[in-house]
Amino acid sequence: MTTRNKVGLALAVIGALLGLFGSFFIFSQWYEPMMAAEVAAGRPDEEIIVKFVIPVLNDIGMIAGALWVVAAFGYARERRWAWPVSVVASVLALQGSFFPMIPAASRGLPPAFGLIFVPSLVIYVVLLAVVGRVPWRTLVFSLFSGIAFVLSFMNGVASTDRIMVSGAPLYVAVQRLNWVASAGWGLFTVAYILKPAEWVQLVGLGAGVLEMVVGYPLGMATTIAFGHFSMFYPAPMLSTVLVVLLVAAWGWLTAPSQAARQARARQVQPG
Repeated sequence: MTTRNKVGLALAVIGALLGLFGSFFIFSQWYEPMMAAEVAAGRPDEEIIVKFVIPVLNDIGMIAGALWVVAAFGYARERRWAWPVSVVASVLALQGSFFPMIPAASRGLPPAFGLIFVPSLVIYVVLLAVVGRVPWRTLVFSLFSGIAFVLSFMNGVASTDRIMVSGAPLYVAVQRLNWVASAGWGLFTVAYILKPAEWVQLVGLGAGVLEMVVGYPLGMATTIAFGHFSMFYPAPMLSTVLVVLLVAAWGWLTAPSQAARQARARQVQPG
C-alpha cells in the first residue's frame, strides 16, 4: 500500500468516526437544549429553524460518515474510486457541521459541532495536499468555494427565518434560490477538485451570479431595516470575488498542471 493510500485510509477512518458516532452523539446531547435556549430567548422562529434545519445537517454529517467508510474500504483495497468518494465525504462533512455551531454560540451554549467541524477542516486540507496532491491554487480556491457553499446555505436558512418573522415578499422570492446557489457551489467545489474543466467553471459562474443576485438585496434590506452590517452580505461578497477570479483566470484555474495529473494517476493502483 502506498503512503498516500495509508494516509487516505487513516483520514477516512477518522472521518467515519466523526461523522457517524461524533455527529450522532453531539446531536443527541445538544438538540433539545438548543431549542430550549431559543424558546427562553423569546425566539420561537429560531426554535423552528433549529428544530428542522439542525436534523437535516446532522443527516448530511452522518451521510458523510458513511461515505468515509466506503472510502476507507477503497483505500484499503487500493481502488481509484476511494479518492473521489473521500472528497465528497469531506465537503459534506464541512457543510453538515458548520451551521449548527451558530445558533448554539448565539445563545451561550457550547458550539459542540465544532468538535466535528475543526477536525473535518484539517482532514480536508490534508486530504487535498497529501493524498490528492492537488495544485495549491485548487486547494485554496476550493476552500473558498466551499465557504461560499456553506454561506449560501445559511442565507437560505436566514431567509426562512425572516419569512416567519416578517413575511415580506423579498424573502419569499429569494429564499429557495440561495439553496440553489449553495448546491451549485457544492457541485463546483467537488468537481473542481476532482477534474477541473470548463463546464465546472461555468457551474461556479452560475452559482456565483445567482447568489449575488439574491444575496445583495437581502443584505441591503436588512441593513436598512436594522441599521447595521447585515450577515446576508458575506455570501454574495465572496461569490463576487470568486466570480471575478473565475473570469480573470479562466484557463489557469481550470487547467491542472502536468505534475498534478501524474500525481493523481499514481495515487492508487487499479483494482
